[in-house]
Amino acid sequence: MRIAHLTTTATLFLLLGMYASGQEKKQLSSDFFERRIRPILVDKCYECHSEAAGERQGGLLLDRQSGWLEGGDSNRAVVPNEPETSLLLKAVRYEDAELKMPPEEKLPKEQIAYIEQWIRGGAPGPVVDLGDSEFSRLGDQPYLFEKSKSHWAFQPVVKSNPPSTDFKGWNKNPIDRFVAASLKANGLAPSPTADPRTLARRLFYDLTGMPPSMLQVDAFAKDFQIDPTMAIEKLVDAIVDSNEFGHHIARMWLDVARYADTDSFYRPDTRTPHYFPFAFTYRDYVIEAFNNDKPYDQFLKEQIAADLIGFDETSPEIAALGFFAVGPHANQAKDESLDDWIDVSMRGLMGITVACARCHDHKYEPIPTADYYALRGVFASVNRIDPLDEKRLPELAGYSPSADAIADYEAKRQAIDKKIKDASGKKAGGNNLSIPEKIKETELAELLLFHPGAPSRAMIVTEKPKPAKAFVFVRGDAAVQGDLVTRKFLKILDPTQAEFPEDTSGRKELAEKIVDPDNPLTARVMVNRVWGHLIGSYLVATPSDFGLQGSAPTHPELLDWLAADFVEHGWSIKQLVRKIVLSRVYQQRSLHIDTMAAFDPQNLNLWKANRKRLTIEELRDSVLAVSNEIDLTPRGRSAELWGEGYTHRRAIYGYINRFNLDPTLRAFDFPSPMQTQPKRDESIVALQSLFTLNSPFVIDQAAAFVSLAEFRKCETNSERVNIVFSGIFQREPHANELTRVLRFVEQQEEFASKTPQTTRFRNAPWELVVQSLLMSNEFQYVD
Repeated sequence: MRIAHLTTTATLFLLLGMYASGQEKKQLSSDFFERRIRPILVDKCYECHSEAAGERQGGLLLDRQSGWLEGGDSNRAVVPNEPETSLLLKAVRYEDAELKMPPEEKLPKEQIAYIEQWIRGGAPGPVVDLGDSEFSRLGDQPYLFEKSKSHWAFQPVVKSNPPSTDFKGWNKNPIDRFVAASLKANGLAPSPTADPRTLARRLFYDLTGMPPSMLQVDAFAKDFQIDPTMAIEKLVDAIVDSNEFGHHIARMWLDVARYADTDSFYRPDTRTPHYFPFAFTYRDYVIEAFNNDKPYDQFLKEQIAADLIGFDETSPEIAALGFFAVGPHANQAKDESLDDWIDVSMRGLMGITVACARCHDHKYEPIPTADYYALRGVFASVNRIDPLDEKRLPELAGYSPSADAIADYEAKRQAIDKKIKDASGKKAGGNNLSIPEKIKETELAELLLFHPGAPSRAMIVTEKPKPAKAFVFVRGDAAVQGDLVTRKFLKILDPTQAEFPEDTSGRKELAEKIVDPDNPLTARVMVNRVWGHLIGSYLVATPSDFGLQGSAPTHPELLDWLAADFVEHGWSIKQLVRKIVLSRVYQQRSLHIDTMAAFDPQNLNLWKANRKRLTIEELRDSVLAVSNEIDLTPRGRSAELWGEGYTHRRAIYGYINRFNLDPTLRAFDFPSPMQTQPKRDESIVALQSLFTLNSPFVIDQAAAFVSLAEFRKCETNSERVNIVFSGIFQREPHANELTRVLRFVEQQEEFASKTPQTTRFRNAPWELVVQSLLMSNEFQYVD
């Protein structure tokens, strides 16, 4: 009995001791965290793993209990009561060569012991914990999907009835009625209609990228005096139906499609780019599609899957496959190439940043990693044909070089072919690279790219014989395969995620999903791009990001009305353009009004027209146009825009080197063709002024202007001033302008008469006058 009693007593004391120990551990842990653990985290970890620092490297937060319990991209960081299975302890012990934290130096043994003791005690956090926040829930897909249910861009497009307005003349066009409602709600009023000259210049620049002639402005002004509405409609119809319309709006699309004439890297031995000799056929396809008003949904289908929808291989539509084929990474980096295709298809066409889910679930959008790899499976099932593989690149119908050009090309081609044959089997000393390949990729590629007599082929992609299986790459590492995923569309846009056919890549089905009228993104994105192109500001300020992180629309009902109307009218770009430019919103003056600007300095409510700066393409084409030197021949190969022997064709036909972008283009904010671009940036830097001041191109065109017959036949300097102003500004000079120019010319002529040395600056005053006007803000900006 005594033994039993003692045993019972010992057991009781043991249980009480365990309870007391547990209470002490719990009590100790809260105080222990504040005294021993938080100082370590603040000093060594918060810089990269806290909301205050705005950093969540590896997806891990260490400034709250849920952060270390849920972990980051490498799974849970802390397993309470289990230090040996906790990644955090493994990292601070430096047990794994690839997992050492903090990376600069190992923690002192005492601090590591504290962390081990903390984890063993349950790893509790502070009494006052940050808990969940928007920042901590980055990548939380269930949360992001729930949040997306109320996000405007993922809602169905709704065509609401436009409200009426009492602004005079603003009740006819639905665009005006929506904008008028916004103006009135904010206590603002619209600006008056612009004068005829301003409207004519605005329409010509926005729809063709070039200025009108003085005759065209005068004719429009006369019609405008009789019937303004009829005059504008007549001019808009004429411009939209002109060949130059497609040349201008196509440039907007080529920014989205990241068009270039070369790949993204150079040959190391010759320092020459890897050329895309036939990229121009894609550019020509885009121009003709806009000029022919190809329905936008069909336009997208052809670019994604023209080879799968019944076109003959010689038809111009096959060149649409250049949407993928002219992209970067053609010669290497397959993973980067597939990533680019996903990005240009999703961000470019639908304004959603899927490529961010390559290494982990998207941090900001409802795009799980599995969706990225489902799309990767589509594109991994596609072959991109070598840009120099002439036997596999179809020759297109419709290109007819002259007999002389063909003969000259064939002669040069035979010489290069002989050179390649003679070098068969030879390798270069020093780098061991094939000499025949070197000749093919340099001399032959240049001949194919630039010679007008060379064949015109389409750059294409084709189906692989067997579609590829797609696995999730853990943390984006191709060597670490995760789950197998089937090829399908995005879950946020297709909740059922029906699988694409097993025997094809799924490109055709992907195209149909993208242009499905029930897809709430595609029409909205394109309408917004066209609106920004014409108005100078966007309804959604982030044209390639309509997701949870993108900007909200300034006029959501107007955006939806335009998107719905766009689809209802057969996805017609020309119809959309007409509707916008025939609105009073578009036709307003651009003059600053203090009372309006005080309430809306950014003109978000569109109380006036936006003044727009010419792009480098518009500036170049305009200089050629006013000097009557522009060559409007459509289609054909790319050519140099500057330097000796530069082309006089429109800038859209300029040679674009992706790896080494032309410095003049860079100076004027031409976008990098390394990836799809949402819109043009706009900067004002000294190099832009130096270009118009010193460029041989501008100097040449100034000389060409004063060589025009109309200028040469002038009998007085006053007449010459009138010709210069009417040719460049499409207006007569003001009295003070006439006086100043005449005085300048007189001084220059007097100076030249006293100086025997003949130079451009001392003996050509009229060329200087022309150049000074080409440098002016009035020429380089459109009101």
